[in-house]
Amino acid sequence: MKKFSSCAFVSFVVGMSVLISSCGGPPKHPTWNNATGAEQYERLMWQSLKSGDWKNVEYHLAPTFVGVDQAGQSYDRAGWLERWKQNRFVEYSLAEVNVFPQGQDMVVSYVLHLSGGKDSQNAGLRVVAVWQQVKKGWILTTTSMTPIAPIQH
Repeated sequence: MKKFSSCAFVSFVVGMSVLISSCGGPPKHPTWNNATGAEQYERLMWQSLKSGDWKNVEYHLAPTFVGVDQAGQSYDRAGWLERWKQNRFVEYSLAEVNVFPQGQDMVVSYVLHLSGGKDSQNAGLRVVAVWQQVKKGWILTTTSMTPIAPIQH
């Protein structure tokens, strides 16, 4: 039986550790460059809207984007950008997130809560968003927001 040198053994262990750690699932702190799924992209979009990172918002909105806000108002890409520039918020949270693969698209539905802005909603908003894979990554093609009515007793 051949003996491994300690250098070869250490190299093998380090190599296997790197290989195993790279298969460890989604990144701890997703960015636009390392996100692995539609839920992460959706969260990154809200973070960019919150922080005013308009470059990334624009880059990840489809040229033919259509958005519908909680009042039923429809917006094109430019209108959606302007809407959020005028309606800043302080915090957001997503709950009940579901992702549904649909060919080259990913449909994401969730409950959104915004606070500290004009669009703050106590009961939240039900959001449906469609992300599409293109050569340069993923772009948001559609977003629709519906107010969740408080339960009447």
